[in-house]
Amino acid sequence: MVSEVTVHQDIWRALTDGLPVLITSHVRLDGDGIGSALALCHALKGRGVRCRAVFEPPVPSMFEFLPGVDGNLALPADLPAAYQLVVIDCGALERVGEIAGSLTGAVQTINIDHHDSNAQFGDLNYVDSGASSCGEMIRRLLATAGVPLSPEIADCLFTAIVSDTGQFSHRDTTAEALAVCAECVAAGARPDVLVRRLFFSPSPAQVRLRQLALATLQFHCDGAIATMHVTEDMFGQTDLAPVDTEGFAEIPVSIQGVQASALLKEMPGCDYIKISLRSRGGMDVCAVARCFGGGGHRNAAGCEIADTLDNVQNTVVTELRKHLDTVPR
Repeated sequence: MVSEVTVHQDIWRALTDGLPVLITSHVRLDGDGIGSALALCHALKGRGVRCRAVFEPPVPSMFEFLPGVDGNLALPADLPAAYQLVVIDCGALERVGEIAGSLTGAVQTINIDHHDSNAQFGDLNYVDSGASSCGEMIRRLLATAGVPLSPEIADCLFTAIVSDTGQFSHRDTTAEALAVCAECVAAGARPDVLVRRLFFSPSPAQVRLRQLALATLQFHCDGAIATMHVTEDMFGQTDLAPVDTEGFAEIPVSIQGVQASALLKEMPGCDYIKISLRSRGGMDVCAVARCFGGGGHRNAAGCEIADTLDNVQNTVVTELRKHLDTVPR
């Protein structure tokens, strides 16, 4: 079995071999995807590598303050003829979105992920389902390469870890995850600024959308399961998009007595419902998501179902109930 250090060395050698590097992550960006990608981009630029982070638009406005977002994060028309492609936080290459079809110049693909459902689609694969986040894994990679944490890298890595651990509330908030965050603070990360901007600075329109969504809150199974939804009409009323619902999925599961929850979103212009599943305690919502072709982590997962909102809610609650019956209460 190849050691993790050897994997790190192979990846760093590929990233610093003289070719440009393109880094991307999944559609509907979250803090781990963008934070990890930007941290690696800053580190490579610091070593003189021509590097660019690109994502399927739009980039959520809540991340606009991160160092590196002031650059153009859209896929440029003038891509290099050949480059190293790094895909972060994606179980499969298709998760990067429509831009996947334009990434034809990749000499090789480097796959960095912490989902246990990862398809090992890269030429080089660094996958660790035991990691709290890809941010934690990027820190290990940089440590092996001897790259010190700059304030910019530290801000991005802290963002990745605090986001994917649910503000340190998920079961995968390991000692290593907290140790990396402590390193980031020592290197200049600003936890007060980062947490406030990420989680406590919604726009008035987002507050209005949250108010509309909260009106749909329902409880099932004697309060052990909660659901909430956002309709296409609600997006229209507030002039917002699904990307502006970051954090909504955490609302129902935060209620006392709720063991698992589902946020359902009507995706404008699409024929499917996006479901974000959350749990606390023993339920594995990733197992629920897999029943519908999705995936994720034990306490946070997602899937998509093509049906009406009411039918999808009934289907998901039925499956959650089955899994709830296997969890000690």
